Amino acid sequence: MSLTLRRRASAGLPVDGSPIKPETFRGLASADAARVPLRVGAATAELGELFDVSGDAGDDRLTVEGDLADVAAVGRGMSLGTLTVRGDVGPRFAAGMAGGVAEVVGSCGDWAGAEMSGGLLRVKGSVGDAVGGAFPGSRRGMREGIVLVEGDAGADVGLMMRRGLIAVGGSVGPLLGRGMIAGTVFVKGAVGASPGLGMKRGTLVLPGLDGDAAALLTPTFARAGEFTFPYLKIYQDHLEALGFLLPSAMSSARFERYNGDLAEGGMGEILAPSPRPVLRVVSPP
Repeated sequence: MSLTLRRRASAGLPVDGSPIKPETFRGLASADAARVPLRVGAATAELGELFDVSGDAGDDRLTVEGDLADVAAVGRGMSLGTLTVRGDVGPRFAAGMAGGVAEVVGSCGDWAGAEMSGGLLRVKGSVGDAVGGAFPGSRRGMREGIVLVEGDAGADVGLMMRRGLIAVGGSVGPLLGRGMIAGTVFVKGAVGASPGLGMKRGTLVLPGLDGDAAALLTPTFARAGEFTFPYLKIYQDHLEALGFLLPSAMSSARFERYNGDLAEGGMGEILAPSPRPVLRVVSPP
């Protein structure tokens, strides 16, 4: 049986949940795990004052249940094991993670997976802004790893990401891939304004975009033509093995390719579906 933490009633104060990750509890019995200190507001409390603790951590699996919307940085910097949160969780979930698997059966706040360098982050619900992004003042977002979001995401998805893979099943807000240095992002739903603004390299794949992509882009993107991209089948198979499904015709579909941001060298690319032909009925003179 894995170690399980069940949230009691909220303390009414913000909680720093950064110690809540598998390696913190490695080798600890539940009684010892309950004594792990957490920062609550300006004070310190023991974990057992906020959570009921049961099971043991012998298999490097940690399960957290309940509403953690006021708990920040759960799983921050985790490097091994499996962390499962059943309920909503606050900002900075799994930020800086280097390995292991972190999963939320619910939604999470801003900066989920920010600056991660490895591992798999899976969110069954939606996420806030800057998933996989860079913190304010930092020059790089996620460096490696995979982020899968089944719901929607806010603004600045993949902000300044350096490497890695992000896939979003729903819609995303504005400034997707802003300042992107490298990496790949798939978005199955609608996309907000100015995707790719300031991107240096990397790829944004937007199979769910409906309408003319040029209307969303800044003038610093140039249309390069219409092509098929068979290499997308590699991503499709990899994501399917992880339980994330892309449209079945990805490798044979025709996409319009836009190069940019030309103000940053123009080595990035945005792939958007070719606009559907419009049948116009013209009345005889």
